[in-house]
Amino acid sequence: MVPASVFKSAILGISAILIATFVFHQYRRRQESRTEARAAAVEAAQARVRSEELQRLMTFSQALVNALDRPSLQQILCRTLPTFVGDRECWVLTRQGQRWDSLLQEVAAGTRRPVESLEPLAIRANESVESAQQRGLSTETDICFPLVAGGTPVGVMGIWNTPTLTDAERHAVGAAAAVVAVAIRNLQLLQELRELGLRDGLTGCFNRAHTLQALQNELQRARRTGRPLSVLMFDIDHFKTINDTSGHLHGDAVLAAVGRQLNDVLRSTDVRCRYGGDEFLVILPDTSVLGAQQVADCLRREIANLPLSRTMPASVTVSLGVTAVLPGELDVSTVIARADEALYRAKRAGRN
Repeated sequence: MVPASVFKSAILGISAILIATFVFHQYRRRQESRTEARAAAVEAAQARVRSEELQRLMTFSQALVNALDRPSLQQILCRTLPTFVGDRECWVLTRQGQRWDSLLQEVAAGTRRPVESLEPLAIRANESVESAQQRGLSTETDICFPLVAGGTPVGVMGIWNTPTLTDAERHAVGAAAAVVAVAIRNLQLLQELRELGLRDGLTGCFNRAHTLQALQNELQRARRTGRPLSVLMFDIDHFKTINDTSGHLHGDAVLAAVGRQLNDVLRSTDVRCRYGGDEFLVILPDTSVLGAQQVADCLRREIANLPLSRTMPASVTVSLGVTAVLPGELDVSTVIARADEALYRAKRAGRN
């Protein structure tokens, strides 16, 4: 017979084990509940961040829908991009063909970097478009996001990476860049559609009526902002002789070649016009008379080196005149007359 004391000790031992087991299970259940609660809290926080990011993107997209021209797109980007990039400098270069133009560039540390220093960054980002589109390409100073819409590269958006972007911020900026790309491409298509009825079919330059209105607008802008504005006029030397000796089809081919050269040499913001016959007019915004002279000399050299067919003249030369718009000047006809007089002085001086 088992002594009562031994039986009692066994019962107490079994009870202690059961109590310990129960306490352990309760503790583990509390730990699991806490872990589940923490996971749920993290998941809820992530869902809240995703919701806020989606809301920002929707607001951003709705704002960009109203961008029907370049100035309005610039204003919207200046106002809304800080919600994604904070106080960091942000820049956007647009691309058409081989040309890069600044759409947006904010000042960082009191200095504005020249577009020429940003172009190499944009080119590197475009070369890495597959890997850089979502998270961007890291450079020494910037995170660069290629802007691609419908498979068409339309530009690059860069963010000054100080302070360093977090992974979440990079993801948000990448999503915003995709929206910016669509807005830029839509604006390009809208501009192309508008210009179809405003361009000369032979040279691709604007017609005279549109250019007169564009010059009036630029005169008003120059007066308002105080920025320089210049106008360049030129015509093809001995063009009548080309038509008389080679025929009008060859003359048309020369005009078309000159139009293509203007498109290749000039900035996208410069307004190119076939003013009449073989006479062209170019509006050069934000360009001093010295800069206009440099543009004119570059055009003169490039046109003289045009590769022409065997049936065309061996070379084509042009005579050019430039004028700077005077402060506060608003009379279109006076500006054009001054450029025209400079053109004929160049002809009297020997052409080319």
